[in-house]
Amino acid sequence: MQWSLVITFMILGVSLLIASVLRANIRFLQRFLIPNAITGGFVGLVIMYITAKFYPDIMPAREVLGNIVYHLLAVTFISIGLKKRKKYLDRSAVSTTFTLTLGYAVEGFLGYTITLGFLYTFMPHIFPTFGMLFEIGFGQSSGQAYALGLQWEKFGFENGGTVGLTFGAIGFLWACFVGIPILNWGVKRGYIKGISKENLENRGFYPRGKHGGITGYRTTHPDVIASGSFHLAFIGFIYLFDYFFIKLLVKLLMLTGSGFALQLGKILWAYHAFFATLFALLAGRILDAMNRHDILDDDTLTGISASSVDFLVTAAIMAIELVVVARYIVPIVVICVVGGALTTMFVFIISRWSFEDHVFERALSIFGLLTGTVSTGLALLRVVDPEYRTPAASDLVLGSGFSLFLGFPLLLLINLPVLYPSNKTYLLTDGMILFYIVLVFVVMWLLKLVKPGKSIK
Repeated sequence: MQWSLVITFMILGVSLLIASVLRANIRFLQRFLIPNAITGGFVGLVIMYITAKFYPDIMPAREVLGNIVYHLLAVTFISIGLKKRKKYLDRSAVSTTFTLTLGYAVEGFLGYTITLGFLYTFMPHIFPTFGMLFEIGFGQSSGQAYALGLQWEKFGFENGGTVGLTFGAIGFLWACFVGIPILNWGVKRGYIKGISKENLENRGFYPRGKHGGITGYRTTHPDVIASGSFHLAFIGFIYLFDYFFIKLLVKLLMLTGSGFALQLGKILWAYHAFFATLFALLAGRILDAMNRHDILDDDTLTGISASSVDFLVTAAIMAIELVVVARYIVPIVVICVVGGALTTMFVFIISRWSFEDHVFERALSIFGLLTGTVSTGLALLRVVDPEYRTPAASDLVLGSGFSLFLGFPLLLLINLPVLYPSNKTYLLTDGMILFYIVLVFVVMWLLKLVKPGKSIK
């Protein structure tokens, strides 16, 4: 009987339970809005080292944790992609889309440029796309950073997956420990009326006798199949289709016999979540055409995606190897501090230029997404906009989805140094990313989505 996956899941569960208890009783965790998944990840790390010393037979394997991160990323994206969507985008949502895309490009440029600085000076053996994982880990997710770093390991990036997970974890911490001081700064400057003390004192559980909102409606009769089971089955169907599609695509690339095609085929598996999102959106459109999107419940899908993120983030942090982090500590710290600071400045400057209303709220939510996930952005926004009365929340959700597609050329571009390793390619890639930044900004200016010099008020 194989117990490794089950034991890993149980330890993930125990870590999240302990984190929930800690959140309920430690003011520090409440004050800085530390998600239980992050606390759980570090609790899990401690459990791993304890089990390694006293109970090695039940120590979770990092390979298993990595697989959990990889696959839950697709589950998260599919469940979000299957939700019903608005059929239009207003100006603010389009601005959010372009701002997020520009943010991804800026993070990629910063991380890559700093890496080239190390490559040509103190660390000539550092992998050329090391700093690209800063953009993926901060701006996308730990899961995507792990998936891409893992594929780059096949090209010589030693421990690439762990480096991606590390950038992702630091991104979450940056969102929390920088985001809260920014909130206080916004209050002092008069950009917002005040901070919701209730949200800052959130212990993680509702008071005894009280409950939160409805988390989902049944779309199937329970005597036939549980509604949750049906939703998971539908997600599984999309993921299976995604698997066969990528497998077919890789085989077709192999048939060409081209060296570039063979190398590209190896990298495609890192974008499984992107293709899964495409198929989820396509499935949603088919259901709309059949007038049967009612068989899926948005709240249930939200619950599945949120649960996936909780276990994904916890597993991602637990999968980090501290020995690897220590080995790369200098470039990681430099890239995160410099890149994080400049990204923060960029977000609030570009938001001031791009939006006509609720500027601070929008900037705060975009900052949270570009350093964590959509959930992080919404968590920070909820402190200043508890009921999500401003359009910032809906614009962030819509913009995050469309920016994924608008920024896909950038995701392909960052693989050039891996596929064609040479000094010429390294410098050319840096220049092309910068050109992409300028291009997106020019398009925003032509569409009148940005007005340089405009005040935050």
